[in-house]
Amino acid sequence: MPGTAQDAAARAADTAAVAAEVFHRHGADFAAARRAGGRTNATWLGGGLAVRVAGAAGSADLRREARLSAVLPPEVGYPRVLETGTTRGHQWVAMARIDAVGLEDAWPDLDWDRRIDAIRQLWARARAVHRVDVATAAPLARPRNPFYAQTPGEATESLLRLHAAQVLTDEEVKRLSDALDRHWAALPGAARVLNHGDFSPVNALWNGSEVVSLLDFEFAVVAPVQLDLNELIKIAYAPPEPGTAPDPADEAGRRRLQEAVTGLARPFLRTEADIALLMGHSIQLEAWGLERELAKPGREAYAQWEPYRMLVAAAHTEGGYYAPLLKSLG
Repeated sequence: MPGTAQDAAARAADTAAVAAEVFHRHGADFAAARRAGGRTNATWLGGGLAVRVAGAAGSADLRREARLSAVLPPEVGYPRVLETGTTRGHQWVAMARIDAVGLEDAWPDLDWDRRIDAIRQLWARARAVHRVDVATAAPLARPRNPFYAQTPGEATESLLRLHAAQVLTDEEVKRLSDALDRHWAALPGAARVLNHGDFSPVNALWNGSEVVSLLDFEFAVVAPVQLDLNELIKIAYAPPEPGTAPDPADEAGRRRLQEAVTGLARPFLRTEADIALLMGHSIQLEAWGLERELAKPGREAYAQWEPYRMLVAAAHTEGGYYAPLLKSLG
């Protein structure tokens, strides 16, 4: 679309200008700060600060997250919030920086023993989130998580759009819809907890020996625990990159990680309803991700993408890529 690149550059300049003002407010040198990751928000690190600025003017997510952070237990390791505000329509939050790196960035350099330890520690921090009193958390969490449908019709429409785009076949839509029907049937009876909502090594900090923080709660939502559980399981069971030659040592390490994750997941997959909730959340997340990727250039390569492979596997095999885990539950 005409103007898209210019608009993106203007938004980036706006967020950087806001961040510079926040650094100045706290007596820190913005010129020495470095840009960190972030998809919906932009983050800068420097001078003992971590400053996040909403990528879009008018977004209320950062202020909501800052309020939610006040009820998170210390075991979560959420950074100390110093100040929040709105400048030029962009919400921002200044936090005390934790001296650590993103777990996703550290992951390639970790051996399998440390990877397994890291995932156990990461899930332990998520479980601390799940123990927050729901009545206290609900007014502070998002009313909905955009990765997941609110109604059966909304979920079905996503699959139908993928069908209309000639990405999913009639039979695949039918089988995925059947799995979603089981999910929606199980949902009314499911207990709710506060979920991180975007649970991933991307949103965790590693200090060289352990996971010290679970970050970025902008998508936190009250929902069944299987919402976060799905992303834990996906870390271990998602398909490997296509076209990569299997390494025996990596294959052995991956199997060990899967065994560890299976042990963590087992208490939350005791019934058919639990499994239906897991698979429903998986299908919705992958459908959202696939639609998002199809809107970008290069859509002709969709068959290689993880969301597509996850969805098609779930349509053709009971449990899809999670089948080995589900079978092991007995």
